[in-house]
Amino acid sequence: MGAPPGYRPSAWVHLLHQLPRADFQLRPVPSVFAPQEQQYQQALLLVAALAGLGLGLSLIFIAVYLIRFCCCRPPEPPGSKIPSPGGGCVTWSCIVALLAGWCWRRWRGWARR
Repeated sequence: MGAPPGYRPSAWVHLLHQLPRADFQLRPVPSVFAPQEQQYQQALLLVAALAGLGLGLSLIFIAVYLIRFCCCRPPEPPGSKIPSPGGGCVTWSCIVALLAGWCWRRWRGWARR
C-alpha cells in the first residue's frame, strides 16, 4: 500500500520515522510496520507513554503557575481602595482537587476494564 499520488510527507513525519524504536526491555525494534506484532505494539505504547508524560508534566507546570499567579499576591497597602479577591486560593484549590478526583475516578474505571 503506497502513498496517494501527490502526497508529500512533512518534516515531522520524516523526523518521527527516523526515531529509534524500542520495546519495554529497551531492545531495538525494526521499523517495519507490523501492528500485529507484540514488539511493535510495545514500541508504540512506549512512545505514547513518553508523549503522555510530557503532557502531564506540562499540565502540572501550568497548574502550579496558575495557582501561584492567582493565590500568591503581595499584600496590599492599608489605604488602597481596590477590593481584595476573597477566596481565590480556596476556589482554585477546590477546582484542582475536583479535577484530580474526577481524573482519578475515570482512570480507575478505565483500568478495570
